[in-house]
Amino acid sequence: MLLSTFTRDCHLLRFNGSEQNFIEKLFNKNVSEFTKQPPGYEFYLKTLMFELLIYIYRHQEAMPPAITEEISVVNKKIFEIVDYLNRYYDQRHSIRDIANRFYISPSYFCKTFRDSTGFTFTEYLNNVRIKEARALLINTAFKVAKIAENVGFDNMTHFGRVFKVITGLSPLKYRQTYKIESP
Repeated sequence: MLLSTFTRDCHLLRFNGSEQNFIEKLFNKNVSEFTKQPPGYEFYLKTLMFELLIYIYRHQEAMPPAITEEISVVNKKIFEIVDYLNRYYDQRHSIRDIANRFYISPSYFCKTFRDSTGFTFTEYLNNVRIKEARALLINTAFKVAKIAENVGFDNMTHFGRVFKVITGLSPLKYRQTYKIESP
């Protein structure tokens, strides 16, 4: 039953920001549990995987049946934009700049981007930046201000606010919670 989600013809799972955050938290728990290996960790890892599978299964069951169609020219353009943002998330971007770079009108870009990704341009860019910031918080000793700058935020207060909205924790609390101690 739970694995039936992965045998369907539709191989695309769409999650909004909070849903992605929930899934990423489950993965982070898995990594932490596997790394620390406290007593009974094997059972907890299985429990976390079942929780993930149930979550995905319920999500897919609640969705209307997907219509499989070839990727349109517009979707290809959006995928190019997404790839560009994933590579250059640390740079300053505006809707107008991206629209001009990819030869698409700003209003059409906003509509098609949201329709294709489920995110607004700003939501998507912030999610990519915060994902990178989370990795830096866990894997480096950089100061939070340096991390904010490295991932493309000019304002430390704005970074902290966006980080907390997406993760539910402040950057420092996130580091304390998920940082893996070196042996």
